[in-house]
Amino acid sequence: MVEPFGGTPMEQDEPNSEKAGEDSQASKDSHDSDDTEDSEYSQDSDYIVDEDNLLDDPEVDMKNFHLNIDKEVEWVGSFPDDRDEAVEGDEELEVINTEEFVSASSSDEGEASKKRKKIRDLRRAHKNEAAAVKDPFYIHQTFSTAKEVKQQIYLHSIQSRRELDFVKNDKNRIRVVCKGTIPNLGILETGGTSKSNDKVGPSQKKKKVKDGSIHKCPWVLLVSKWKKDINWTVKTYEKQHTCLQTRKIRACNYKFLSEQIVDTVEANPEIPLRALREMLEKKYQLGLSDMKVHRAKTKALESIRGDFAAQYSCLRDYLQEVQSRNPNTTVKLQVQSEPCYASETRVFERVYICLGPLKSGFAAGKRDLLGLDGAFMKGPYHGMILTAVGLDGNNCTYPLAYAVVEAENFNSWTWFLTNLGDDLGLYANSNFTFISDRQKGLLPALEKLFPAAEHRYCLRHLHENMKRKWRGKEFKDCLWKCATCTTIPQFNSAMEELKKLNSEAYDWLNSIPPKHWSRSHFSGRAHCDAVLNNMCESLNSKIVKGRDKPIISCLEFIREYIMRKIVMVQKEIDKANGPLTPTATKTLEKIKERAAQCRAVFCGNGKYQVTSEGTNQYVVNMDQQTCSCNRWELTGIPCKHSIAAIWDMRLNNENVGIPETWVHPTYWLKTWKEMYVFKVEPINGRLLWEKSTCPTKLIPPKYRVPIGRPKKKRRRSATEDDGVSTKWKSVTCTKCGNVGHNGRTCKGQSQTGNGTGEGAAGNTTGEGATGSSGGVQNGVGNKGKSPML
Repeated sequence: MVEPFGGTPMEQDEPNSEKAGEDSQASKDSHDSDDTEDSEYSQDSDYIVDEDNLLDDPEVDMKNFHLNIDKEVEWVGSFPDDRDEAVEGDEELEVINTEEFVSASSSDEGEASKKRKKIRDLRRAHKNEAAAVKDPFYIHQTFSTAKEVKQQIYLHSIQSRRELDFVKNDKNRIRVVCKGTIPNLGILETGGTSKSNDKVGPSQKKKKVKDGSIHKCPWVLLVSKWKKDINWTVKTYEKQHTCLQTRKIRACNYKFLSEQIVDTVEANPEIPLRALREMLEKKYQLGLSDMKVHRAKTKALESIRGDFAAQYSCLRDYLQEVQSRNPNTTVKLQVQSEPCYASETRVFERVYICLGPLKSGFAAGKRDLLGLDGAFMKGPYHGMILTAVGLDGNNCTYPLAYAVVEAENFNSWTWFLTNLGDDLGLYANSNFTFISDRQKGLLPALEKLFPAAEHRYCLRHLHENMKRKWRGKEFKDCLWKCATCTTIPQFNSAMEELKKLNSEAYDWLNSIPPKHWSRSHFSGRAHCDAVLNNMCESLNSKIVKGRDKPIISCLEFIREYIMRKIVMVQKEIDKANGPLTPTATKTLEKIKERAAQCRAVFCGNGKYQVTSEGTNQYVVNMDQQTCSCNRWELTGIPCKHSIAAIWDMRLNNENVGIPETWVHPTYWLKTWKEMYVFKVEPINGRLLWEKSTCPTKLIPPKYRVPIGRPKKKRRRSATEDDGVSTKWKSVTCTKCGNVGHNGRTCKGQSQTGNGTGEGAAGNTTGEGATGSSGGVQNGVGNKGKSPML
């Protein structure tokens, strides 16, 4: 239950006066009722202001509001100077006379002493509360716990830039003194400066130095409590500082800094450490190291994202929430086998998620193509994120399923593909198309589960393997020419060109079956001629910021990205016009421009002979919607030869419609809309998740911390131009200027070889020659060069 903001109104003693009249008593009763109403409204019990949705109301000055009230209304304790004269018949309020306690009888002396002490404490506390605006401590200030006292002391140490030391720190006392440095300016105990005629004996000097009272800062704080008390009270406080400020405070640790930068890091998790350090140094005027700021940022990120190990315990609750909010969602959680079944904990191993709306949207897209890929996680518990991504009618990525597994191997891929096949209704003889980068364990897993499926290899990764032995633009052009050929004769001709260029490269490429990487051997079941796995690479670039988060945060990052992506695509769908998607419309317009150069001749039975580019002839079968160039079957979009045939049919008054009607339904705008009708539903926060009824507790997998700094980036190949790899690059020595070694391994080699020699062997010419690994010969030379004689 949330208490009102105003708290409990303070109770006040009502004055007892038997001489007051009925009118006066009635007036006081009315005033008491007014005070009660005011105290009720001061608690804000009737309304709560929503600070996030404030209206733009003008500021109203209400300080002179009482001037419009009738003067006969009595003001109790408010605005006494504004009244011109006292109201007749009113009597003064009875006040407490402190002299009555002094003149009390001896039997009441103990009680009177307690009352005097209480009144004195109340006056002092009221006076200190007024001054507490500028000072963090005051006499009779109360704290609920010792932790609250220490936090206030640490905060004062940082704000004042003084080093405070705990002299006493036990269950009942906290005594703090200032350990700041005071400059020795010759100030004596009396407060005056030392003069030349002042005579101070050696014993006095020794006493003062030993006592050290001159060199101590007078600031001191004592907070204590009696054993029967609950609150801690400030008993002694000297607020004057005479020491110098410092820029190095022990209280300003990374835990304190992490609490100050939580909002900043939450708004911009990628904020550089240098910017954070400059901001904190400017705010607190303290010197901070990069490592301390790094630990503070890491602590702030942990508080924002949650602890890595703690999120495994509530993973079942999250999966249950996702599954309940999105109907037809498939969630598979696998744990490691436990030898003791009575154990209350289970070790996490894998999790698979395929959202129901994505499953329905993929089926409505009418394109049997999925890209498979894996990306590693960057947190303390290593693992792999496996993804299955499809393409919509606009050639945009459409994520379908994702999983977090322990590693990328045959078992994990088999488990992932088995669950994926169950969701899509795939069997061993299903005609489906996959494209991948040939990850570890993926090839045998696909061969085992879906032997009839078409499996394409990403051409970019194929080229990366080729560059290890055969580098250059000529090899790259030959490879791409072989892969983009759409007919088998064209493919054979391109392979012969590669054989003439390099027979070893031809043998290596010919050993890979062309049905995996060349369009000439692809089937048209996917209506896509893609040879690159860019669909998965695009998704990996979008979720890279979520791969270093805890398990639930990582899964939620992916789910939220998909949810936002569907909404953004829906906005593009609402803007689109025409029978086809925007990408298909642009592609068809380019084909129409090239089709104007073709000439079609009707041959009967729905067949056409189309001539293009001089003497090239192709056969188009309009009944079967095929062309001998094989482009129509691959993409599902009519090629330039078929477009020329369609135009010829229209000239012969045949009802063939526009060329857009011959495009496969996967590219229709209607199909694109049906695909994105299914939206990913939002979920509640952790506080509203329904608790799982599983009796066991999920714990993170066991992980051995490797030696060295954790790897955050992908391992680049030796041929990638990342600005770091030195393979295939010549190294120049910074000492002797020769190529082939660096300054660390330099032996004093010479560039010319005349008049110089090996520094290590001491083979030199001239006078005073000494062997040196630093390249100095002949007593004077520089970088291994002999001086001119």
